[in-house]
Parts: sequence; C-alpha cells; structure tokens
Amino acid sequence: MKGTIFLATILAALFGLVSEHAHAVPPEVEQSFEKQYPDAADPSWEVDDNANWEVNFLLKDEKQRADYRPNGEWLETEVSIRFEDLPDAIQTAVKRDYPGEDISEVEKVDSAIKGEFFDVEFSRDGRNRDVEYRANGETLKDFSNTMETAAEILFEPIPELNADLKDASEIGRLELFFEFAFNLLVIIIYAYFLYYRRHHDHKMLFLLLGFNLFLFPIFLLNSVLTAGVGFTIFALLALVRLRSDTFDKTEVAYLLGAVAITFINSVLPAKAEYVASVMVLATAYFGDHPRLWRDAYQNVEIRLPLDEISHMLDAEFLCRHIEEQFGVEVSDVEIMRVQKKQVRLQVMYRESLGETPSRKRLPLHGGPTYKIRQSGKS
Repeated sequence: MKGTIFLATILAALFGLVSEHAHAVPPEVEQSFEKQYPDAADPSWEVDDNANWEVNFLLKDEKQRADYRPNGEWLETEVSIRFEDLPDAIQTAVKRDYPGEDISEVEKVDSAIKGEFFDVEFSRDGRNRDVEYRANGETLKDFSNTMETAAEILFEPIPELNADLKDASEIGRLELFFEFAFNLLVIIIYAYFLYYRRHHDHKMLFLLLGFNLFLFPIFLLNSVLTAGVGFTIFALLALVRLRSDTFDKTEVAYLLGAVAITFINSVLPAKAEYVASVMVLATAYFGDHPRLWRDAYQNVEIRLPLDEISHMLDAEFLCRHIEEQFGVEVSDVEIMRVQKKQVRLQVMYRESLGETPSRKRLPLHGGPTYKIRQSGKS
C-alpha cells in the first residue's frame, strides 16, 4: 500500500509538471525572445491552446506577455494598462458605444499582423467581449477573414517554395524516424539487457516495453500534453497495479524508469534527451547491480524443507541452518507459516564474500527453487 501511495505521488508530480510545461522551450523561440527583449527579466513560459508559446516577463518593472510560434516567429506583445491611459479618442468611443459597461481588462497590443492597437474587454455572462481599437478610436475589422481572403487573391503557388517545403517534409520524416529508433534502442537496453537479464521475468519485460512503445507515439505526435493525458496514464498504471501481482520496490523503480524514458524521448529536445536517457540507464545499471550491492542486506520469502519438526519454531536454528545451506550471512528470520515438513520464512540476509561455490544460493535477484516473492511490496 505504501508503495502504491509513493508511486501515485511521484506520477502526480510528474504529470503535473508535464501538463504545466509540456515541452522544453524550443531554442528558436528562446533566441527570438532574447533578441527582441534583451533586457527582459524573470521569463515564465507556457503553451497556449493554439500550441504557441507564451512568455510572461518584466521589462522596466512592467509586466508584459509575448506570443511566439514554435518556429520562433513573433506574434504579438501585450501589456495591461489603465482605462485612463487609453487615447482620448478610444475613451470617448467606449463611453459612447458601451455606456455603463463593466470593463474587466484593458491592454495595449503590438501585433505582427494587426500592428499597434488597444484591446478593451467587457464583462459578460459567460464569455467576455473583446473590442479592439486603433488609437483614433476606430474599431478593427475581422482580420482573420480579411487575411484569408487576401492570401487567396494575392498568393499563387511558387515552384521553388514548394520544393523547399518538400525538402523540409523529408527532413521532418527523417527526424521522426531517428526519434523512434533512438527510443527503441534505449527501451530495449533498459528493459531487456538491464532488467530481464538480471530478473528473468518476461511478463515484467513485456510491461516495460508495452508502456513505452504503446505510449511513445501518442506523446511524440502531440504538440501539447494535457493534464487529461497525464491522468489517463496514471489510470493505466493503477489498473496494472490492481489487476496484477503486487510489485516490489525494484519493479516499481523499473516501471517509473520506463515511463520516464517515454517522456524524455518524446518531449525533450534531442541534446537533452540523449543526456537524460543515459542518466536513466546509468541509474538502473548501477542502482540494481548485483555485484555492487553484495554487502547489502536483502529480504526474501522462502519455503524451507525441514524434517525436524522440533526446530521449525527455533529462529536461532533456522538462521544457522540457512547460513550453512546457502552460504549467506543471515541477520534475521521471521517465521510466517509452519506446514508439513516445510516452514515459510521471511529472511533478511546478505551474500557472504567467502561463499562456498558448491552451496546453493538464496535468490538475491530471483531464483526458481526457493523464492516465492520479494519483500518490500508496493
């Protein structure tokens, strides 16, 4: 139960972080912002509903917000002002056309398409109404329809441009192929060479591969990861937990690693994903290396055959018996159940550096003969 709560807490924090930031800010966007506003302070980035990047920042102690496309193209910059700071012509137009209306916000906007204008937002039941004014008090027309019509009339296909777009499309497909190939390589190393070769559990191997390979295309092909996606993944993990055998701490760690690899390879930019993937692989390699932690105590539950019934409840005898039979150092045993010619034990032990090779070994990292399940369940 404690393991489940721990897993839920970690995943909720992870998904909350992803839903808030969704992606690392593209370098093109950061470079465009820094070039346009070199003196900006405390930039805070997020993705809007149109998959564009918004940055809130301070410039000369004034809060501003700028919007950029993912390719770094600047869209507009907004700054909140008071109604009294509006040009006189706009104040007159508002008082004339909207007498007594409640104004919730006033912004001065510098737009790449519309130029400079002022946005006055009126409170309404449901969705508020925005009215855009030029400095002379005139309202703006519907620029979206105007721009679409102008584009249809003024622009015709240009062969050279089409060729460039085709080349860009080919590059995009090649990058997508490498994204899939790199992720596949990382998850195979992680799930097979690190986990399976040590623990020999093919069902857990399939679970690690499945989480990554089933979810990776979804994350990679969506520009924005919402909180809904995060909680969907959490629901899948909860379903696995409820409908399968309980996980031990090692299995929980491996599962979190597989989920982390999925996010890393689908969300982070290339340079960051290489470094982060290597960090996950290195953590799994060293953190679960059987030789590095031979002197650490392990917990395992075993069924021990024993003909002498009088010794089945003798913890001291059982400790000595296990040490002699398996060549390990036993710290403690807990008698869980006594059966006919068999006792079920929880054993805390570590491998002895002077172990005799001919002796049987307790399943430090899994063994088919005596192991029932590892302790430390989630």
